Amino acid sequence: MQAASNEVFRTIIILVTRGRPRLYFKTVIFFISTLAFAHELSVTTRVAGPTVILRATYAGSDPVPFAKVQVYAPTASPAKEFQAANTDRRGCFSFVPDGVGLWRVIVDDELGHRREVSVDITALDTPPVEAQGNPSRIERALLGISLLIGCTGFWYGYQANKRSQMRP
Repeated sequence: MQAASNEVFRTIIILVTRGRPRLYFKTVIFFISTLAFAHELSVTTRVAGPTVILRATYAGSDPVPFAKVQVYAPTASPAKEFQAANTDRRGCFSFVPDGVGLWRVIVDDELGHRREVSVDITALDTPPVEAQGNPSRIERALLGISLLIGCTGFWYGYQANKRSQMRP
């Protein structure tokens, strides 16, 4: 499977660049940047009454099954866990906090992906509140593209200013 995907990328790069080294370099950088987001571990939290519900996903869509989860209470010493368990096959995990404060939750798939999130519990019997999750993959891609376009604009503006100063 890995060899097939490498061959596909190599073919796409050759078709796109057609012997132009600058375009080849830009295409390689683009593919590397898109692959960097391929398995990012993200954790979304939701407080529903007395329960905190977590969902761990790779790149916002694929669940992280059976990942190790460690929960630390705000009053406990950092070395003592409040609860330790695994996510289910859908990447979900829940716990019931016994006090208010900032709870730390660490999700580790033990394959090199690890994420630590904080859950602020203000009251034990609160109505369901949707916590702010990570930006989606599309939002991150749009941000990256806009940064590239912005940097390119600044570069061309700088070059035009430099050329206009060189003319008498």
